[in-house]
Amino acid sequence: MEKQRITVGYVELTLEESDRLFEEVKKDHDIETYSELQGLMDDFDSVIIEPEARPLADILDGDEAPTETEQGGTRYIEVFNKLEEDSRYRFKSSYQE
Repeated sequence: MEKQRITVGYVELTLEESDRLFEEVKKDHDIETYSELQGLMDDFDSVIIEPEARPLADILDGDEAPTETEQGGTRYIEVFNKLEEDSRYRFKSSYQE
């Protein structure tokens, strides 16, 4: 089976992200190839969920909390059916910067 980059809505997934999506979707749908996955994804859309930056003082208790903003967090991609209520797939994005 040849792997390929999957496009969901306006987002083109990396090969790693496409692998994650393939593994999740094949649990719910009868697909065996990445071409079948791409055909299924024509009815889906995606959104990138950005990490929320908050001041560390909001996270930590006490007077010792620094005034800087929390760095990091995890960026996710959520894939959902835009035509009907169906399964949602959420996985970690390869791009975290």
